[in-house]
Amino acid sequence: MRVATAVQLKGGTGKSTAVVNAAVAARARGLSVAIADTDPQASSAMWAAARGGAAPLVTSINARQLPGWLAENQGAFDLIFVDTPAHDTDTLADAARLADLAIIVTEPTYLANAVATRIQAAFVQEDIEYAILLTRTPSRLNQRLNHWLGLHRQLGTVVDAHLAYRVAYQDAVALGLGVVEYEPEGPAALEVRAATDWILKKLELVQ
Repeated sequence: MRVATAVQLKGGTGKSTAVVNAAVAARARGLSVAIADTDPQASSAMWAAARGGAAPLVTSINARQLPGWLAENQGAFDLIFVDTPAHDTDTLADAARLADLAIIVTEPTYLANAVATRIQAAFVQEDIEYAILLTRTPSRLNQRLNHWLGLHRQLGTVVDAHLAYRVAYQDAVALGLGVVEYEPEGPAALEVRAATDWILKKLELVQ
């Protein structure tokens, strides 16, 4: 079993959207997947309610319950995604330590990227395995973003795909779907598959 925790101290970066879409894409690759939603906003759990109980399993739990819940479900799933709350440094750090990979989800703004860089520095100091996933980007990345990503790619710590700002993500979430189900051949689905495959390879779940 592998655990991937999505983290970001700044709210509104598309963290939950990335989690539910990656979970659906991983399940489409034949993996058994669950989501532990530790965010009091319960965005992933609300998506699951709209989904009507279809896999992947989404469990809404208090962050303090996460270690016990992971232990109870050891071996029950190939992959567990953990959705964490923003603005909670202690919870973020604890969840990241429990993960095989901490995914720093950030949007292409100066403030969000500055926060992501602070999280990255803390993870490096504590020897936590991490990667950066850029979300809500323009269709084409500008020079500033390409430069920022280039610096991090040199460290091998950037998911080699980004999720653009597309209406399909919100339309799919409202229906309890992933974009790979809602619009299988659309650009959002292609982005999600590419990002998910990178994460799965990093976790050694696929070749």
